[in-house]
Amino acid sequence: MSSDLELSNRNYVRQSPKIVNAKYSLNKSESDLIFALLTEVKKEDEDFKDYMFTVNQLEVKLGVKLQSSQLRKTVESLMSKVLKIYVNDNKWELFGWFSYFGYDNGVVTCRFDKALKPYFMELQQFILADIRHLVQMKSEYSRRIYLLLKEYQKFGKRKFEVEELMNIFEVPKSLKVYADFKRKVLLQAVKDINKFTDLEIKNIGTPDKPIYFEEIKFPRKVKSVIFYTKKNTADLKTFISWIRELYVNVPLYANAKGQVLKCSEKGLLYYADTLATLNKETALKSWEWLHEHRERLLCFKVSEEEIKN
Repeated sequence: MSSDLELSNRNYVRQSPKIVNAKYSLNKSESDLIFALLTEVKKEDEDFKDYMFTVNQLEVKLGVKLQSSQLRKTVESLMSKVLKIYVNDNKWELFGWFSYFGYDNGVVTCRFDKALKPYFMELQQFILADIRHLVQMKSEYSRRIYLLLKEYQKFGKRKFEVEELMNIFEVPKSLKVYADFKRKVLLQAVKDINKFTDLEIKNIGTPDKPIYFEEIKFPRKVKSVIFYTKKNTADLKTFISWIRELYVNVPLYANAKGQVLKCSEKGLLYYADTLATLNKETALKSWEWLHEHRERLLCFKVSEEEIKN
């Protein structure tokens, strides 16, 4: 067994788009546990490890108090949950999230199902999410919609077939009626995402009569909805954190002299031509300037050719 008795301070979760679009149903406690443990998977890892940690460490990671009986019930339920990836009628895969969980006097040991390795490791394409955003959302449906929107955040919009969303969320019969699904799932997701995450769902209506997604009807029944999004960068700290994670060594801004400013793998601002790192005082002022003028940054500009591709 290769493991350390601790949870790291990493906060980012990487998932394959196939996982984000997969069919499954979890409650908040179950997805909290999954997200906490996915932060332990490093992008350079070649295989899953046996993760060992204390309940206290998990409480710190999630910001909640846990009892051993509550954790046991969550794990027992989670071990029976199935993750389903459907390509078509002739190709589909079913997974369990974990292959093992053990508990001994406050110490937890677990391992992910090895079959999930292609969907969390050595990823060429992935959706990146901050667990600090995810755990604040009380609705599991809000988290799912957030991750689905993150997949398309570069394009600023995503269209969903209502029936397909209901299907991959495995919603109960009580939410099969669109009016209930809209109120308890879609509108709640708008509130949660705009309040707790780095995405903002745009109001395409007016301040007095807000409309947060476009409804497409055929003939009178709502068949699909379209969300329009932009980056929610009102908070400077959040802005800096996702620049450091998402835009490493990517051009951020070019000054009047033609010098291109970038962010290094260490999270430091530097000029690409000289590789000179900005000192602490200059860097702080530069971060504040970049944040204030974020709509002008090179890394946020998407060309028509990129959209086509």
